Amino acid sequence: MGAMSALSHNTIATWLIPILKAIEPFCDAKTALATVGIDPECIGDADQRVPLAKMHALWELAERVSEDDCIGLEAAKYINPTSFHAITYAHHASGSLRESLERLNKFSSVISTAAIISARDHNEDVVVTLNLVEGAEALSVQAADAFMAIIVFAAKNLVSSVENPIRSARFRRLSPRDISRHQAIFKCPLSFACDDYELRIAKSFVDQPLATGNTELVRINEQVLAEYLSRFSKNNLVADVYSTLIELMPEGEPTREKVCKVLGISSRNLHRKLADLDTSYKGILEDARKRLALQYIEQRSLSITSIAYQLGFLDSSSFARSFKRWTGLSPSDFRKRDCG
Repeated sequence: MGAMSALSHNTIATWLIPILKAIEPFCDAKTALATVGIDPECIGDADQRVPLAKMHALWELAERVSEDDCIGLEAAKYINPTSFHAITYAHHASGSLRESLERLNKFSSVISTAAIISARDHNEDVVVTLNLVEGAEALSVQAADAFMAIIVFAAKNLVSSVENPIRSARFRRLSPRDISRHQAIFKCPLSFACDDYELRIAKSFVDQPLATGNTELVRINEQVLAEYLSRFSKNNLVADVYSTLIELMPEGEPTREKVCKVLGISSRNLHRKLADLDTSYKGILEDARKRLALQYIEQRSLSITSIAYQLGFLDSSSFARSFKRWTGLSPSDFRKRDCG
């Protein structure tokens, strides 16, 4: 799999947990993540982001191992309050479902940078659509199913109603072999092979005032979300460089020129942008090598020479000098100390 471009899209890493839960009966998490090249260390860390291409690969694996063309609906059932950072808490503190939908539109990139959720009034309904960001790859069929189901679950959990408020649901995907799970979740007329993903919800339901609304909690969680987006946006280029280095290192010395070629950016531009973020190519390379070295050194099946080449060093002596600078010990002494 090629390294990410500087404009690549990604999703929050905590979204991995519901997917892995859904396929647990068919494939263990470690095997699934290794198959698609996702670092298991990022599971459960909302500050980590996963490239959209790897999420696509995970969804494809999920559908394949489960032999279920509606596995996205199963994954949606495992969503918990921390799956999407502070969005769920802000949702539950909203004064109405309309407020929550507006907030989801504002902060949807917390979940994924590839899609945005919007809402508009149409007669007696509010039309909620899941739209692709310009230039983004098409969403996985399973990811889109999951997001649509999550919106329905969130709406019904927020606003109690005797009647089903969902008037209709449209999907871009082809009709699944068995639509019974879609019928059970959405409980409305369904249309497949459409031009968009769309839910029509009764306006009276969307605008119903909620006694659980709490403006102070909304303010606190919006601040948390804004700070997260600011931090994530700042670190996006750093993350791209880091990920590219990890993919290039096993092929040899990962020079700045090689990284720039993959990212489609000039060396001067990269230097300037990283300087604006108070970091440098050399610093990111050093950090990537150190982090991986400390992981690899724990794997005793890997020789010191093998680790050196995995990290893009020209020889094991160069690696040993760097490792001693990082830890104060040679790689072999570090392993001996670990044994003791």
